[in-house]
Amino acid sequence: MFDLTPEIKNQIVFALEDQNNSYVIHMPSGRVVDKSLPKDGEEDLYTSLPEWGPANGFRMMERFVSIIHNEPLQKKLRSVLFSGKGVFRNFKNILKEYPESESLWFSFKEKEMTLYITQWYNMLRENVGLEKLGEEPEENEDLVYDDFTVREYNSVKDKDILLSAANSVMAEREVLWPGEIGIALSHIWQQTFNVTETGKTFSFVAETVEGEFAGCIVATSCPSYAQHTVVLTLFFVVQNYRGLGIGKELLAKCLETLKQNNIRWVILNDIVIPDFLQPCLFRNGFVFNGGGYVADLFL
Repeated sequence: MFDLTPEIKNQIVFALEDQNNSYVIHMPSGRVVDKSLPKDGEEDLYTSLPEWGPANGFRMMERFVSIIHNEPLQKKLRSVLFSGKGVFRNFKNILKEYPESESLWFSFKEKEMTLYITQWYNMLRENVGLEKLGEEPEENEDLVYDDFTVREYNSVKDKDILLSAANSVMAEREVLWPGEIGIALSHIWQQTFNVTETGKTFSFVAETVEGEFAGCIVATSCPSYAQHTVVLTLFFVVQNYRGLGIGKELLAKCLETLKQNNIRWVILNDIVIPDFLQPCLFRNGFVFNGGGYVADLFL
């Protein structure tokens, strides 16, 4: 019975994705060959690979779309899934427009197919009286893009790009709330940004390995009579990088630093926070208090 090495697993994945040919695997060695190659009398040394067809690939794409949090990308991919034509090709083409999400797709796909192959392999082991492999790969519950860094804000390097990104977020609000109300909400957010520029702050930015700005978080100190309290005056992730775990990492880094600086209370105005970041707040101990969110870092 062959060992399921990474090399053999890759051979199996390649064979499963080749819809034009059929393959079998040599049980003693794990060598994957065309179904027509085994010689007469050697058939018992080979077994079929697990079934994998377009329906399996489609369901895998559906699962991926269901767990990503980038709403614009999610809508595009869902539209492709139900278009009925060129689904696989168009799915890949759209992901190419979002390189970070494309990386998540490759990671998701690898884990899904590893799980599928491992389950099949364990069935083979049981059939010959062997124990199953150890713990199987965990299913994908929350995708995180790890090709980015979180560092302290540099006013010289980051100010212009931060302002540009903040303006894009304000423009999103005006699209979401057309007319006067959208302009008013953007103005309120701009005032918050101005406070960030003048107060004492704990500030961090996220950037990709290529140095592209991906998001920012800023905590601004309160007056001296509330020296253990800060207000999150800025917290956003650039649209194309949402749903990649960047907001979670920014918040974790900021809260860790605040706690190290003996800050206990963190306040966040409800108007400032986008809806897509709310689950991240709750996971980090924030509670909604009617007008915003508050976290006690000493709990």
